[in-house]
Amino acid sequence: MEISNWFRGFEKGIARLSPEQRSAFFSECGKNCVNGGTLSIYKKLYETAKGDMDDFFLLANDLPGVKGEIVEKGHIYRLIFLECTCGLCRNGYVTTPLLCECSRQSVIYSLHSLWKDEKFIVTLCNSILRGATNCEMRIEVER
Repeated sequence: MEISNWFRGFEKGIARLSPEQRSAFFSECGKNCVNGGTLSIYKKLYETAKGDMDDFFLLANDLPGVKGEIVEKGHIYRLIFLECTCGLCRNGYVTTPLLCECSRQSVIYSLHSLWKDEKFIVTLCNSILRGATNCEMRIEVER
């Protein structure tokens, strides 16, 4: 069987899940993905920023293909990815925008790994798979 055929079934399967079920499913995928390297990059930024969230998002601008913005100091941020970094998408295996939930979950996991006592609300605003030119996440520190 051609692996791309398997992924067509995968796409149909995740489309049948409720948003809550997709969140639970992709939270595990997102953790696994960022633990493979991206989290270590975020940890270095965190250390350089000395745990200051505003500085962290400003320093994100130094990463290739990433843009960080402060919307409201200490409370609301944007993280923008200028290209899709998902290997499943880049290799053409998955084309459904539903996969972007994995990226959203990976950001939640990464932020919570760095700031363990904070709760984050991460909203996917745009994604390349939805036809946008970049992937944009709005990050709110819940108070």
